[in-house]
Amino acid sequence: MISWLKGIRHPDAYHGSHDQRPFFEGWYHKMVTKDGEAIAVIPGVYRSSGSDHEFAFIMIYNSVNDHVHFERFSMDDFNAYSDSYSVRIGENRFSSQGLELKINSPDISIRGNIGFSMLSPWPVTWREPGCMGWYGYMPFMECFHGILSMDHSLTGRIIYDDIKFDFEGGKGYIEKDWGRNFPRAWIWTQANHFQNRRMSLSASIAVVPYQGREFAGFIIGLLSDDHFHRFTTYRGGDIKELEIVDSKVRWVLEQDDQYLEIRISPGKKTGCLFAPGPMDMIPKVPEYLDANVRIIFDDGSGTILEDESNIAALETVGELDDLLKMALSN
Repeated sequence: MISWLKGIRHPDAYHGSHDQRPFFEGWYHKMVTKDGEAIAVIPGVYRSSGSDHEFAFIMIYNSVNDHVHFERFSMDDFNAYSDSYSVRIGENRFSSQGLELKINSPDISIRGNIGFSMLSPWPVTWREPGCMGWYGYMPFMECFHGILSMDHSLTGRIIYDDIKFDFEGGKGYIEKDWGRNFPRAWIWTQANHFQNRRMSLSASIAVVPYQGREFAGFIIGLLSDDHFHRFTTYRGGDIKELEIVDSKVRWVLEQDDQYLEIRISPGKKTGCLFAPGPMDMIPKVPEYLDANVRIIFDDGSGTILEDESNIAALETVGELDDLLKMALSN
């Protein structure tokens, strides 16, 4: 119990040290160059529920040619800390300071070093141990979520076959998931390339099983300069509107006297990411890295933020009609 509580206080760390099954854990890095070219890098680990099948992996999705590469590794090649973010998979390294990639397979060559600085993590306190709030203390939750950095600076470069990603002056974002399975439906978007140089949005809503029932749980963080605004289920946020029309999402929320409207349009390029299934990791999550997000934020005294990004990540996955109905009936 003590080690489990310690893990809750460190959402960035590895949570799979007790060989539980089924189990997955992945750290999602979205990195965007100064010129707007994006790449997502996801190291992780998977254990099947139906067999002894287990492995570590590195998944890489780049926005230049929409290619998704999924590289498997033996668990003997995996090492991670349970009190901080420090992961090794073969010759590859990942931490809150940066990452190092060395992948040479018959299909692809990926190498490079990226440094991170000035990270902006979601605050962790005893009352709210990260972005899940008090739900993070419930050991029976299907999926746990952490936001390690809403926004940070990048240096270095990655060579992806013959494509060079130069991250000097770029911006990054880090989140992660771990648990037994992904939700059966969710909407997620993230952007930190607005007209306001120092702004970042992370917004997600998903079907959450809880004590024999289901509800639509949502987590939204909005970083603007040095102000961090949180709209969440556990803080009493109220969904006024949530609809998807012609693949475009419109989401309106109120919390206390605050009002937030998010409008999301898909991009033109998509890659299919892998997600945990009963027996293996399988391709099932279409993700855009060139979506458009527009936000309007009113703090009760009037509109204080209105901005737009066309370098946003977007996922709309699963039984979305059920999710929309739950969201409006909560």
